[in-house]
Order: sequence, then C-alpha cells, then structure tokens
Amino acid sequence: MTRYQLVVSDPPQQGANADDAARHLGLTPEQFLGKAAYPIPEIWFAHPDATRVRETATALRDAGCRIQVVPAETLARFPTRRRIRAFSFDAGGFVAHLDDGDVTLSYQDPVVAVFCRPREGAERNSAPRFRRSSSFFSYTDRVREGGSAVAASEDVDDIPFLDLFVGGNGAAQRLTVLQNAVSFAGLGRMQPRAAANMEALVGSWEDRFGQGRVDRRLVGMRLRARGSVRPPGSEHRRGFSFASPGLAALLSAVSDGLDHLAQAELSSRLAFLTQRPPA
Repeated sequence: MTRYQLVVSDPPQQGANADDAARHLGLTPEQFLGKAAYPIPEIWFAHPDATRVRETATALRDAGCRIQVVPAETLARFPTRRRIRAFSFDAGGFVAHLDDGDVTLSYQDPVVAVFCRPREGAERNSAPRFRRSSSFFSYTDRVREGGSAVAASEDVDDIPFLDLFVGGNGAAQRLTVLQNAVSFAGLGRMQPRAAANMEALVGSWEDRFGQGRVDRRLVGMRLRARGSVRPPGSEHRRGFSFASPGLAALLSAVSDGLDHLAQAELSSRLAFLTQRPPA
C-alpha cells in the first residue's frame, strides 16, 4: 500500500490565478476554471512524495487557491455510520436516539456537521428503490437494515443525509440522519414532507449550535453514474473527479475497497477533512 498525500480543494475558490494554478495541476487555464467552479471538495493532486505535495500545495495557495493537505490513509480510516433513529433537543444538547442507546452532543462540542441533499433528477449509481416520503422508515430500509451500523459502501447516494462527525480531529464516531430512516417527532411541529422536516432539522441544528456549523456544500450536488459510457471522442473527467479513471486508481492504491465509495459518501469525507479542527 502506497502512502499518498492528498491536496483537497476547499471551495469556494475566488480570485485564483488560473494560469499559475493550472500549470501545477497539468491543466489548461480553461480546464482549471471548470474545476475551480465546482462547489464541492474534491482531490486535486496526489503523490507519495511529501516534498512534491508540499511544493504543489504552496504553489496553489500562492495562486490564490483554497486547499487542504491530508494523508490519504485518513480518507480510509473513517468510523462506520451509526444511524440516528430519532432525536430531541434539550437544555444540555442534541440527543441522538440510536438502536444501542442514546448519545448527547453538547452545544459546545466540536462537532463537524455535513448536510447532503443531491439534486433532484440526478444520475443514480444503482437501480431505483421504492420508498415513501414520510418521517418513518421506508420499506427498503426496513428490509435491508440489520442493525444500527451502516457499511460505508452502502448505496445511500440519492438519499439526503446529515453526517455528524464527533470527536474533533479524529472523528471518533459518525452519527447520521437519513431523511427516509428517522422519526422527525423531535422537531415538535412536523410538516407533511420529509424533505421539509429534514431542512427544519438542519436549521434547528444551526440555531442551537451556531450559524456556520453545518457544511452545506453538498446541497444540490449532481450525482454521476460510476462507469458511465461516453460517446466516442468525448473528454473523460480529468484528474481525480468522481467516476474518473484517475480517482479509481488512486483510491485502490490507498486502501482495498476504497474505490467502491459512493459519490456522496466520498464527498462527505472530503468535506469533513477540510472542516475538521486542526490537530
């Protein structure tokens, strides 16, 4: 296993010098501008030589880019998701009700929250599933769930979720609210549509934990089908964008099975790595 260092974009990118930045990423200025406009964190550069990574990161920062450098193995060492089945807010904090007990997050805890709501009509990575818009478990979830832990590779790409990374820099645990697998009764006043209740939950989280405590960059993300067939002569996605050959090869080299991560799962991990408190 090769120990890579990753240069991860930290959008939004504003005012970067396209000529200078593109040169260090092997792109044309026009291609770099397309990458810089992408509002979701993604891997821009990777290499096992720490010196080369450090030099590239410095050059990109000098060009006005917002980036973070992280060890690639950190991307693989993420805690398994624990689904929140219900929740409540009290004077002490946010109480997550799990299958194996309750976890209370104090309003002062260093929690990194990432909210993902894929764009409606986005490409799917798997066949459609039957589910209903309600505050309780969907039929699919009741059939598939065997416990409170969710494998990171499980395909929940098209379902809005709120990831709560707990434990500061190390993300000791990750609690997840899936829009179609939670009771929203803890909001007090519920709305007919699950999407509206999910948005209300995120708003309540921000009200109590402080504005800016939820990373919303994955809201409206377009999902791309893995291994989609492209017309002859079309240009493949460059670098380490999702569904590109470069990303698949990189993730396979970092850790076995990492290349099977769903797009929203990968994006949530990268978002956390750009938002986590410094070590």
